[in-house]
Amino acid sequence: MTTPDDQVTPLEAQREAIRINVLLGNIGCSPRQVTQWWVESAYSELHGATPLAAWNRGEFSQVEILVENLISRQFADQLSENPLLLKRLIDF
Repeated sequence: MTTPDDQVTPLEAQREAIRINVLLGNIGCSPRQVTQWWVESAYSELHGATPLAAWNRGEFSQVEILVENLISRQFADQLSENPLLLKRLIDF
């Protein structure tokens, strides 16, 4: 989302939340785990809040950055465990 946090419409926020749910699902989170991530997991990046609490405060970009970092870490972990995948990326 490229709109500043204070200018995000409710519809844009809803669409972005759905996109985040899909991204989390794509890295292997079950629907239950996605719900737990939103509601039960507190992160220092969000000042000790859950993603849902930060989202409800309008801190959309902070939650998006957190998700991007989680996905990047997941991808990096998969690369380190799968030399064939790493070779494919190098050859690409």
